[in-house]
Amino acid sequence: MLSKNEIRLLDLLPVSSSDSSSVVRCRTRIIPLSLDCPYETLSYVWGDQGDRTEISVDGNVVTVTSSLESALKQIRLTDSIRVIWVDQLCIDQDDELEKGNQVPLMGHIYSRTTQCLIWLGQIPQDISLSEAKSALHFIRLLSEGKQSDDTQLSTLLELDSDGSLSGPIKAFQSICYPKNPWWTRTWTLQESILPPRACIQWGQLSMPWETLESAASNLVSLPHSSVLDPYLAIINELPSHVIGLRISKESSLGHIDFVFRWRLRRATKTLDKVYGLLGLFPPEKLPRSRACDYRLSPAQVFATFTVDLIESYRDLHALALQYMQTHPSSTDNLPSWALDMQDETDQDLRIDGMYCSWYLMHTYNCYNAGGATIVDPDDISYDRASGTLSLPGFKVDDIAVAVSVSKPSEDKPGTSNITCDRLAQLVREWYQVAEDFYRCHPWQVPQNGPRTWSEAFWRSLVGNIRVDGEFYPEGEATSEDIEMAKEFVKTGNEPICYSLFGNIAYKKLIITTTGMLGFGPHHSEVGDQVWILHGGKMPFVLRRVTEGMCSANDFYFVGSSYVDGIMHGEAESLGKPVCTAALR
Repeated sequence: MLSKNEIRLLDLLPVSSSDSSSVVRCRTRIIPLSLDCPYETLSYVWGDQGDRTEISVDGNVVTVTSSLESALKQIRLTDSIRVIWVDQLCIDQDDELEKGNQVPLMGHIYSRTTQCLIWLGQIPQDISLSEAKSALHFIRLLSEGKQSDDTQLSTLLELDSDGSLSGPIKAFQSICYPKNPWWTRTWTLQESILPPRACIQWGQLSMPWETLESAASNLVSLPHSSVLDPYLAIINELPSHVIGLRISKESSLGHIDFVFRWRLRRATKTLDKVYGLLGLFPPEKLPRSRACDYRLSPAQVFATFTVDLIESYRDLHALALQYMQTHPSSTDNLPSWALDMQDETDQDLRIDGMYCSWYLMHTYNCYNAGGATIVDPDDISYDRASGTLSLPGFKVDDIAVAVSVSKPSEDKPGTSNITCDRLAQLVREWYQVAEDFYRCHPWQVPQNGPRTWSEAFWRSLVGNIRVDGEFYPEGEATSEDIEMAKEFVKTGNEPICYSLFGNIAYKKLIITTTGMLGFGPHHSEVGDQVWILHGGKMPFVLRRVTEGMCSANDFYFVGSSYVDGIMHGEAESLGKPVCTAALR
């Protein structure tokens, strides 16, 4: 078994050019982690576990997935040994302890490689070699900024008999998301982000990763083209994923952006949804998760990962992303507060077809509900056996009103979409609920808050911020933004109010017993409590645990909320006693 201080390398033996179909032969050797030995890494998709074939390793017959065998046949050289590291052969997949030792080293392995070979599979049989070459040539033209000249494109690319690009575009599509599975896997993230250099290998064709990156950058500003316009939906799949990988490589948007951006990637083994990300974090971060214990349950690994994110970065942002828990967890026994990394579905509520999931990601840090309090790891405790996370904070108030939210299926059957017109109708209904409440409960003017409940309603509706079309915050909401929201609710049409869309995609009207107005998670209920957890940027909604053996401070986590008047530390002046909330 390999120790934590050594790795196994694979010497891929050469083959004569006239014998390219012969059995793959290789040998392994173990080296100390400290030894400076040049090697390449291979990034690929394992493929169907039942589709296996035989190769020769150290003189022994070894079965590997057909996908790996195909890659090894293609990349082996004719005149020299090729030294590579590939997970399927360099880690004993049947030894859980060795995997636990080696997986934490993956970041080091991929960072130290001379080059990563990204295997996108063989060219599909229904795509000719000339079409495949034309597709890669198209990417090179994009990288050189030659995409704007229709005449040049028509000359340089191999057009179909009808003058279209359907053949090359079909080939292009086969190497992009979602057609090519390489773009959907968790492990391929660090395999493409960490190496200093990378090269795409598609059958017998290859291309530097840098060419793909520059093509993706140029596609962002792709001008009108009569040749390319019919294929824009396909072509535009390239920049979103390639640029996303570049953003993660530069670490420009932080750790939570990384987790959120790639949460829908898949892994054959559930625990690798977390373990496959560890190499992308600094080695001093996420200490509990780095044990890479494959004997744990998915719920334990996901909960541990969430705690690590909170403690390592002293940030409760991970809790604010729990809107994903508005539907049943896909992981058995997962605590209510833990990120469900196994959930690979996209169940976001879309408003008039608009995907709003980035709103909570981008806007959490616009607030400072916790005021001067901080996330102190010494004040946090996590019991893995019970799945309980204990955090300091204080209760602000109970929820007295939590309006119902019509299911989107009532609007557009079989979808998670709600039309603008129906959204406007919902907001008008909520406004009426608030009006009825304050008719019986006089509005208490908060310190530095709005003079009327109506003002608080409209300010809360947009989260008191202005965001752009990609839900990046642009500043505090202005009177013009409020008027825009009112106009939208009045007409159910124009103008598009992105702040309103982003907020309502995850929240509904809540009013507390003392009359505080805001918007809480869709699954908030009357009797839930609004809390300030130390260091939290937003108030959180908690629900008392009432079944089984429980104490007064045992809660289920419901989600983040906007409560007008306490979004910037004002709740500290209420003088509420600090206690520990035990989240289950």
